[in-house]
Parts: sequence; C-alpha cells; structure tokens
Amino acid sequence: MENQIASEMKIRSNRIVTVLLLAMIVLLGAALRLWVISDTTVKSPIRADAQRYYAGALNLKYWGVFSSTFSGTVAPPPGAAISPGTSVALMPFVEYPPTRRMLFRFNAYQAILSTLTILAAYALYRLLAGGQRADQSPATSPPHIDKGALLVALLIALSPHLISMTTYLLTETQFTFLLMFGLLALAWGIHRERPGWAVLGGVLLGLSALTRPTTEYLPLFMAPFLFWAMGPRPFLRIGLPALGSALAIIVAWKIRNLATIGALSDPMLFNDTILLGIYPDFMFNAMPESYAYPTRHDPFAAQAPALSEVFQELFRRAREAPLTYAHWYLIGKPTALLSWKIVAGAGDIFIYPVAASPYLSSPFLQFTKTVSAYLHPFLTVAALIGCGIILFRPRLFGLNENSRCIAILIVSVVLYFLAVHMVGAPFPRYGIPLRPIIYGLGLFTLAMMGKTFLAHLASWRKKAGTRAMK
Repeated sequence: MENQIASEMKIRSNRIVTVLLLAMIVLLGAALRLWVISDTTVKSPIRADAQRYYAGALNLKYWGVFSSTFSGTVAPPPGAAISPGTSVALMPFVEYPPTRRMLFRFNAYQAILSTLTILAAYALYRLLAGGQRADQSPATSPPHIDKGALLVALLIALSPHLISMTTYLLTETQFTFLLMFGLLALAWGIHRERPGWAVLGGVLLGLSALTRPTTEYLPLFMAPFLFWAMGPRPFLRIGLPALGSALAIIVAWKIRNLATIGALSDPMLFNDTILLGIYPDFMFNAMPESYAYPTRHDPFAAQAPALSEVFQELFRRAREAPLTYAHWYLIGKPTALLSWKIVAGAGDIFIYPVAASPYLSSPFLQFTKTVSAYLHPFLTVAALIGCGIILFRPRLFGLNENSRCIAILIVSVVLYFLAVHMVGAPFPRYGIPLRPIIYGLGLFTLAMMGKTFLAHLASWRKKAGTRAMK
C-alpha cells in the first residue's frame, strides 16, 4: 500500500514538473515571437506574394469578392491565383492603404498561432512515443517520453525559421498551425478510437489546403497508408470519415472556382510549379548568376510556355544530361526541400529583406540560430532514416499497433511533401512547415535507436559475463 502511494505521488510530481516545464517553454516561444515581430522591420513588406494576399483581403472586405487583383475603384472579377486562407485571416485587420498597425496585428495573430504550434508538436510527439493503448492512462507513460516531447517543444519554440515567418504577410505560419493541429486531431482520433476527433483533423487538413495548395492531394495520398496501418474496419470507421471531411472542403473550393472562373484552379499555378522545378540546383545551364531565379535567364521560360511544352522541354534536357537530371530529381530536390538556407529570398532565415531584426543584433538569438542550424541536418537525416524503419522494420522501434498507426500517419506526410516537391519546385521555404514533424521524428528516431543500442549492449554484456563465469 505504501509503495502504491509513493508511486502515485511520484507520478503526480512528474506530471507537475512536466506541466511547469512545458509552460516555461511555451512562454519562452511566445516571448521570442513577440520580441521578433516588435523589433523586425521588413523592407517593403507588401510585395510579391504578400501583395496578392493583401489584395485578396481588401477585395473580400470592400467588394465581397475573392481576387488577388485590387483596383480600389471597381470590384474585380473573381480569381483563384492564390488560396484564400491567408487573405481571410488578414481581412479583420486589413486597412487601405496598409499601415504598420495592420501588419503588427496580423503578425501578433501569427505569433499566437506559432506559439500554439509548440503545443501541437509536444502533444503529437508524446502520442507517437507513448505507445499507449486506448484504455491506458497517460499518467503511466514512461518518464523519457515527456523528456523527449519537451525537447521537441523546445526546438520548435527556438526555431529561427518558424519565428521569422511570423514577421511576414505570408502563408507559412497559418499553414504550419493547421497542418500540425490537423495531424494531432487525426492522431488523437486514431489513438482513442474517436471518429469525431479524426473528422476534426480532416477539417483542419482541408483548411490547410485552402491556405496553401500543397496539401490538396494529401488526403488521397494518406488513404492507402492509413488503410494499411489501421486495417479495413477501423479505417472505414475512423480514417475514411476524416479523409472525406478534408476532401469535402477542398472540393467545395474547387466547385467555387469552376463556377466563377470556369476552371478548378488557375491553370498557371501548376504550370509555374513544374517549370520552376526543371532547373538543377536552381540554376539555368549551371550559371551562378541565375541561382534562385533561373527563369529570368532562360529564353524558354520567357515565352510563357504551356504545360505540355514544359514537359517536352524537360524531357529534352533530361535526355541531353540524364545523370544530372536523375540526381536532381531523386536526390537534389529532397535535399533542397529539407535544407536550412532560404534560396529564393533574402537568404539565411529571411524571405523578404529586413532593415532590422533581433536576429541581426541579439547574441542570444544568434546563438539559438547557430545551435538550430547545427542540429538541423542531423535531425533531418535521422527523420528520413526513421521513415524507412517505420515503414519496413517497425519492430526495431518496438512500435505496438497503436503507435505504429500514428507513426505511419506522420511518415505519410513527410513522403507526400517529398513527392510533391520532387515534381515541382523544391525551394527550402516550402519545407519550413515540416520542421515540427521532422524535428519530432528525428528525435524519436535517435531515441529509439539509442534505446535499441543500449538493449543490445546490455544483452552482449550479460552473455559475456555468463561466458566468463563458465
């Protein structure tokens, strides 16, 4: 009886410590984000993609029409050149002409979303590493689980890219938030066998596709993985309704496009994506001056080619340099997508140039950026190794049926992003929303590999000791 009481007190104490540490990490992440959005000055913040999201918000507010073209005098024709999610989020804050107050309020909104993403990363990793049955209390999970989940949360809280993205009027922050909470709700639905949570996850994933079209085909890509991991009956009861809810939102947007512009989406979007992906190492003819902006130097791109012409040109160039293009599409593109430095942008962790940023002046933030940059390749490689082990040798990680389903769900997202950007443009900026997943999966892989190694080492020592006694 005394042992049981002592055990319960220890569990309660561990939970209190975990909650306090998690609260400190979340508060740290929030403070860093508020600091950075307060002291960062972006040069010409309403430019390029940001200009189009801003125009979309203005059109929604003043004309009730979604379009990325704003004249200010007459309602523009409906459009689908951008996804509506960011413009809808900006609409409550939008002002004409743009003001610093508008940008700060929107960035504060993004800072809140980015802070909440820390919690999502913690909870998702805890589910993955817990390996609990649906009827098992979370309080009985091994202590190392919370330590690993807290470390994941700390990495996300300090991530320079995730923090920097809150200073721009772009899609990354909201997309990452929706992707992570969509995965968390879906994973929780699978874990607890609750279709309602799974459907909520599907809705959030559908909304992520309306923020950035990258995830438009994610539900279809996930389906065979979940069917394989869950089995027919659980998939029909939990997985299929979740994926169906995501598809319903995406299809609704497609129907709107078809009714207003006569097409499911702007035909130039996919065309430009394929075109930007045909340049090995982001250069035209390996010309250093074309790096990051190869279409500006390619006479073929200047002709505004049709999609069929882009594929014909790709096949022609691939025939002339098969090894170069094979390496680019199979190795170069995945490596580029998951790499650290922003390619098409201001460089380092910045997309648009900044006149001032705490990352340029604060020794503390420069230190966290250096540590993050050092850890990034190790965690990325570990995550990719973990994907292979989870798919082909899950017993090496000791995954039970429950945790294996969640692991395969996460792996399917990583593989989907790699597949999409192997077809299109693999700019590292597009891989930023994967950071919470990659870092969590990388730490999980390292922890499981270390646990397996120590188990084998203990077994070897035991055998060696037995032979010595004989």
